[in-house]
Amino acid sequence: MNTPNLLAAPRGVNHFNDVEEEPNPSMRLSFSHLIVVPLALALTSPTVADAQSIASPFTRIDRKQEFGPIFGHMSAANGRFGYGPSGGTLVCARYAIELAGPLSFESVLGFVNGTRDVVDPGRVEGDRVIGEADSSITTVDVRFRFSFPGRRTWHRFSPFLSAGGGMAFDHSASTELDDALLPEDVFDFGSSFFGTFGLGTRFFLSDGLALRAEAVFSLWKVDTPPGFADPNRGFIGVSQGEWLEGTSLIATLLYRW
Repeated sequence: MNTPNLLAAPRGVNHFNDVEEEPNPSMRLSFSHLIVVPLALALTSPTVADAQSIASPFTRIDRKQEFGPIFGHMSAANGRFGYGPSGGTLVCARYAIELAGPLSFESVLGFVNGTRDVVDPGRVEGDRVIGEADSSITTVDVRFRFSFPGRRTWHRFSPFLSAGGGMAFDHSASTELDDALLPEDVFDFGSSFFGTFGLGTRFFLSDGLALRAEAVFSLWKVDTPPGFADPNRGFIGVSQGEWLEGTSLIATLLYRW
């Protein structure tokens, strides 16, 4: 008689081959989706920072040409003996065109209307000025302008420096005071090289309209009348001419296209 084996494993159960079965592949794929999909959505979804934009203080300048009138005042040194033009009201016209990068080219036509002292070198020192005469100087020059922010504005401002040169011409009429002097004592400005160096800024009201303010340092030469170099009058070390500096404060209304 066969005794039943109580230790025998139930049918269908193998204690000696108890190998863990792998999960269903469909379950594994679902578990991966639970991690990958939310992570991808988190990386690709727009955030609050992406939705915000920071406005730039810089604005590009597209129009290249400008023209406008200039108004201001010029103060000029009048030389050792004081007969040179002392400056005056400054009225000009300016045309400019933007070149490559921060460079621009300018041409300026100006008129300086003021006065000068009429000096008689035959009189004693301290009593040589016998009156004033009108002075009218025309200047024509070209300049190169360098804009610090380039072809852009910073909060609508475009600071710059400029430098150039040209000619200055005197078109003043002769006066009765000049006629009272000896011919060799009469001052005549004639014509002279005119150099400039400026520092200023433009403020853009719109694309087609801008204001410009600047200080311009200038240089021109005046010839010494022969009577002021006469050693018999006690003049020593008198040069044939003097380079005199000037300072102008000017404002311009610019029309741009």
